[in-house]
Amino acid sequence: MERNREQPALPDDPRDAALAWFVRLKSGDVGPADRQALAHWLAQDPAHRREYDRLAGVWGDLDRVPDPRKNRRTVTTRRRLLAFGAAGGAAACAAALGGAVVLTGWPGDVKTGIGERRTMALADGSVITLDAASTLSIDFTAEERRIRLTEGRAHFVAAPNPDRPFVVTCANGHVSTVNASFVVHRCPDSVVVAVEAGTASLTAGTASPLTIAAGQSRSYGPDGPSPLLNQGLAVENAWRQGRLVFQAQPLDAVIADLNRYHPDRIVLWDRPLAGLRFDGSVDISRPDAALNAILRMLPLRMSRPFPGLVIIRSA
Repeated sequence: MERNREQPALPDDPRDAALAWFVRLKSGDVGPADRQALAHWLAQDPAHRREYDRLAGVWGDLDRVPDPRKNRRTVTTRRRLLAFGAAGGAAACAAALGGAVVLTGWPGDVKTGIGERRTMALADGSVITLDAASTLSIDFTAEERRIRLTEGRAHFVAAPNPDRPFVVTCANGHVSTVNASFVVHRCPDSVVVAVEAGTASLTAGTASPLTIAAGQSRSYGPDGPSPLLNQGLAVENAWRQGRLVFQAQPLDAVIADLNRYHPDRIVLWDRPLAGLRFDGSVDISRPDAALNAILRMLPLRMSRPFPGLVIIRSA
């Protein structure tokens, strides 16, 4: 028999009250009286039901979408092993990098976990540095060196080979080169390509190929390539020096980048928040401080209803 207990006072704001109820029910320490009190609160005002359903929807989305935090170690799946290129050149490159992993064959999928960055020297002499919580697949043939970036960001240094193009595909576009070093970054709604040295050709959607020279950067999406980005190379290379730099970036893209380094899952509660813009530079070795810096500069507030989850809401 459940003992009577006083129901704790609820916040006046329906969103805060909905979160309080949700936390209480998820705690497992609830009984019939609690569920009856929740039903009464939901019936008091349509806004109560709306905010509670919104939060339940957010939690349902979290259950359906795999969280990269569950895979904190690099996972390599060897679908096939091909031996093209000069293994000796890769070994020399790895020595110069101070212990980078040398791939003498071609693993099908390479993943990094939260906060993990990995440098790989390929057998043809090319080098890939994979950002945290990123995924790519490698498929080299005698005619082409093809890589597909499916998540996150990577820096590529293509070993010169005019007879065997180095191609990185991402979303609805691809970058082709024979000798460039460049970054490809998959954002929530676009892809950014920044060329550090050499030249690369960008093909996106149905648009004609565009040449990107050293020091230049473009993004592309469903509508094709954008104009050249201002300071795009500096922004896209900052993670290799331990920082995340944002120039009027939408908040969903900022949170996506921070989620690759933060130990907790960060979720935007309100969809319109995704369009807020953020300018700044944060230290990725201090992800909590980085999150607090973003919260100070935008009209936002944060709650941690459960261990491992951070919810960002409008202030």
